[in-house]
Amino acid sequence: MLKKKPVPAPSASWGACPWPDAILPLPLDAQFRPVDERRLGQVAAGQLPACRALFVAPAASELHPALVAHLTAAMAARPDIGIFYGDDAVVDGAGQVRSVHCKPAFNPALLMADDYIGFPLLIRASVLTGIGPEFGLRHGSAAWFRFLLGAISAGIGIDRIPETLIASPLERPKATRTARGHALDRWFETTGVPLRATPGLTPDTLEIRRSLDARPAVTLVVPTNQSRPKDDDGRVLDGAKPHVINLLDSLGRSTYPADRIHVLIGDDTDNDAIYRGRNDRFRVTRLLTTRAPGEPFNYAAKMNLLWRAAETDLVILMNDDLVVRRPGWIEALLTFALDRGVGGVGGRLLFPNGNLQHAGMTGGIFDVFAHPWYNRDAAEPTYGDWALTQRDCSAVTGALFATRKAVLEAVNGFDADFALDFNDVDLCLKLRQLGYRIVYTPFAEMAHHESASRQASFAPGPQIARFLRRWNDVLAEDPAYSPQLRTDIDVVAPRAEATRWITERRAEAAA
Repeated sequence: MLKKKPVPAPSASWGACPWPDAILPLPLDAQFRPVDERRLGQVAAGQLPACRALFVAPAASELHPALVAHLTAAMAARPDIGIFYGDDAVVDGAGQVRSVHCKPAFNPALLMADDYIGFPLLIRASVLTGIGPEFGLRHGSAAWFRFLLGAISAGIGIDRIPETLIASPLERPKATRTARGHALDRWFETTGVPLRATPGLTPDTLEIRRSLDARPAVTLVVPTNQSRPKDDDGRVLDGAKPHVINLLDSLGRSTYPADRIHVLIGDDTDNDAIYRGRNDRFRVTRLLTTRAPGEPFNYAAKMNLLWRAAETDLVILMNDDLVVRRPGWIEALLTFALDRGVGGVGGRLLFPNGNLQHAGMTGGIFDVFAHPWYNRDAAEPTYGDWALTQRDCSAVTGALFATRKAVLEAVNGFDADFALDFNDVDLCLKLRQLGYRIVYTPFAEMAHHESASRQASFAPGPQIARFLRRWNDVLAEDPAYSPQLRTDIDVVAPRAEATRWITERRAEAAA
């Protein structure tokens, strides 16, 4: 006869919390099952009419002293939201904070890749009707993750409470990668979306891939002036090929069918000698984009000219100084670019020395949009493994940007008043205003020869002022970031305030 495992009692803070009748606490055991499963059924059946919401978290968690105030304030401020989630910290046996998970606003790509939501959850009682989580061996630890997927299908609003609401001794309480992968695959099947989940780049993350039975034609839009690689002193390297030729050579490593690729080059140089004698498997078209003497270079205007000349709806805007690192980069970009709700997709860019150049852009860092982890060793761990994880961002770089012509037409392309700087961020933010998502994928990886010293240069003052006036609200609080994360450094890290109540409670207990 099998013995039942003892049910853990909730931590003392659960009993000390002044729960109102409107919020029912639902502590979970170590397998994330309700300690008292009857409560869940009673709420779902409407048998507790005073209950308006459930608060769900591991029973072993310590609760924020002002938890109820945070919960009731969120429910009152956002009646459109059916499920709230909060930040969580992991503490060791001595109460020391080991990590804190500061979560962005609802982020579909990150949820599928890493279930960043986890716990705690605040669920309105009305949401449980019809989509209550099912607990059984076949669902394992993914019951609550499956519940969130069901809420998405049902159109339930999901958003964050940007406060660290629990401190858990469990290591980042969430479903296992295997359980999440199975749940996602079943969900994709039921929704008819041609996606599947496969292991990601870290032990805990997944890659979401699109099944492409018929490969759509795509145009790679590449501006060039036939420049060549230079050394740190700005001298052209002896025998170096032009960047655009290195790019064309590297495209041959792509796994995407060559007969579905059209490379459209906008060349500022009359001489076509560098292209002669090539025998590329993909089609290449060269357009002359020479400028009048003294006419300043305007990247935004040039790219608007080029993408409008593309013959396909799917376009990938690319700098000429890119070199393919992952053969499946086009498939990775199209996984999201083919989603009608996505406006643009960016990839992971590394400097030739292996340092990280781009893994999504963040608003508010240094009071502008910045590249987190810029020019740092790409092998270094990043916060939440974000540099190696698919996720929604507010902006990505235009150096590698997959989108559709119809999307670009909706916002009239790039703003030519941002001739060199901010045009890519401005484009992304305009698309987000229309409700489009912007997604970063590390599986579209390129080497990018942009000078690592470029961060020392500054955009013209009028362009900076124009950008700040237009996007001040996003800079104040980027929804793809967290107000609990620092903005005074470009290495993502929590603010001290994120765990102050935990350290203060520990100090009081020790006194």
